[in-house]
Amino acid sequence: MKGLSLLKNLIWALCIVVCLAALLVGFVVGAFTKYSLPDEGETAAEPTPVISTGTLHKLEETADGGQSYLDSLTFLCDSTLIGIRDYGLLSGGTDTTQVWGSAAGNIPATDIADPMIRMADGTEQRVSAAVASAKPSVLVISLGMDSLQKVDRTTFEASYTSLVNAVRSASPSTKVVLCGLSSVTSGYGGSDGLTVEMVNTAQGWVQNVCRETGAYYADVTGAVKDTSGTLLSDYAGVNGKVLNTAGIGKVLEYLRCHVVP
Repeated sequence: MKGLSLLKNLIWALCIVVCLAALLVGFVVGAFTKYSLPDEGETAAEPTPVISTGTLHKLEETADGGQSYLDSLTFLCDSTLIGIRDYGLLSGGTDTTQVWGSAAGNIPATDIADPMIRMADGTEQRVSAAVASAKPSVLVISLGMDSLQKVDRTTFEASYTSLVNAVRSASPSTKVVLCGLSSVTSGYGGSDGLTVEMVNTAQGWVQNVCRETGAYYADVTGAVKDTSGTLLSDYAGVNGKVLNTAGIGKVLEYLRCHVVP
């Protein structure tokens, strides 16, 4: 029994020695290992915005974000909203770098998968390349009205989805907002044959893309149309399709009070 007791004591002593040795190693490693903090001026990478698909993420009303919020946005527009730039409605006036559009001013619905745009310096490049370079925090996209009558649902949704995916691939941290379509006036007689009914139908296509990709949906033009979806003449340009200064003012007012989370 005495020998057994001695053996137990030796085992306990050995265990204590091993634990003390492990503790000592831990102190030594901790003392000589420097915790790495970001360098001065270096910020941690922003988390990629993850939004669940299958749901329409419509922007909710918020407090007024003010002009500073508008100045944080980048716009990709076809002819209906390019007046944001051409009317000089942002802080940069007509020289703003916040608004992207084509050299001609219109971007056909048949070519929205990754359209060519003209930058403020006069150069032209694909949207995906512009996004990769600028890395906008929020990209507000308003496309689909130009040559809408030439596309069907499958082509429209597939092309728009490709665009959103191209933007996300070029800049994963960029939040994408898709705008509702602005429609045409009741007396619109453009050569493209666009009708209110066509626009109302395509409105659902834009929302489907939002559900598919998880992009935010902004009903920016709701305040410039009547209950039938017809563009009110007070907010329409002379051709009955593009928005005038007052109409674009309504769009900017909506965005200021529907801040992207």
